[in-house]
Amino acid sequence: MKSKPSILIFGGRGAIGSAVRKRFAALDWDVTATSRIEAAAPGTDSSRWITCDPIGGPPSLSQLGVGMPYAAVCWAQGANVSDSVLDFEPSRHLDVYRANCLFVLETLAELLDRDMLSRAARLVVVGSIWQRVARQSKLSYIMSKSAIGGLVQSASVDLAERGIFINAVLPSALESPMTSKSLTPAQIERIAGATGFGRLTPVDAVVGAIEFLCSERNTGITGQSVTVDLGYSHARLV
Repeated sequence: MKSKPSILIFGGRGAIGSAVRKRFAALDWDVTATSRIEAAAPGTDSSRWITCDPIGGPPSLSQLGVGMPYAAVCWAQGANVSDSVLDFEPSRHLDVYRANCLFVLETLAELLDRDMLSRAARLVVVGSIWQRVARQSKLSYIMSKSAIGGLVQSASVDLAERGIFINAVLPSALESPMTSKSLTPAQIERIAGATGFGRLTPVDAVVGAIEFLCSERNTGITGQSVTVDLGYSHARLV
């Protein structure tokens, strides 16, 4: 009997990570997910859980290897902060960079060094549209997410000889509780009205892009930052 494909999801409890986890579980993948908090109680979730804080560094090797070899990995963890060039704090800035970028690089290096990835594995990092479109008071977040573009471009060249694909997915503000907490109703209305769709990007659209990029159907896309934003980043209604 052919074994199930296995996926490792960093940040399995966030809006995107949780939806990715549920999608791949429904597709009958073997799912391992990380969380800052303790794992789910036995019987409440079919996923295998690893406790991991991205600001504190990568999880232990013994934890990472529980579901290997991984056919796919998705990094959906991260940190956010509101700051600007006028008021940023170096220590907090470094924490955001560590969680959003350095953590991806460190865990990827561990997975490669320990041969925990399948041949032709598909890797996806969740970035943000804000790495391409500037908004006020998001200096550290934008800088850390912008670095993801360089990471996937560089890594795609270095990993090609191993047959490994790596891409980023860049969502805009999503239809999610987090958006409602972090943006005002007026801000949400402006973003929703920035294109002819008149709504925010659904989480399911982002998950669909991740699913494709992590699947064997993806035979030619690597080193790319794929925008999923209903056209927000290029639309100018006049």
